[in-house]
Amino acid sequence: MKKTTAFEKLLTSVFNIFFVLLIFLPFYFLIQGIFIKKLVLIGIFFCYNLIFIISSKNRCLGMMIMKTEYEKKYSKSQYFLYSIFYTLSFSTLLFWIIFPFDLFLANMLLLQLPAVIFKKTTFHGYLAGNIMTVRINKAI
Repeated sequence: MKKTTAFEKLLTSVFNIFFVLLIFLPFYFLIQGIFIKKLVLIGIFFCYNLIFIISSKNRCLGMMIMKTEYEKKYSKSQYFLYSIFYTLSFSTLLFWIIFPFDLFLANMLLLQLPAVIFKKTTFHGYLAGNIMTVRINKAI
């Protein structure tokens, strides 16, 4: 097994966001108000992550598609903390201060990318107890 790259981590998140957006789609048409829609989307993202803490060896759909897993078994509290930080990181896509996606770009360029380069894990993985992912190389 080898540690996942920044690109593999990014693709895993892209798949997760895609699945969460599919789940959110009916709510988009049912809920009025953009701020409430954003909060519901964030809530769905958090619940999506919590579901995988309980099931599937803590591997989300993005990890399954990318054939990655956690380097070792971590405590449920670490996974829960990871889910909180991962959700906060995701929420930077939905809010901005000066121009669209400014918080997201700052998150990616100033927090996530340096953490992946220097710590070999995402910033939220590092904060949750240095949670790392690895690529699965299983022969069939």
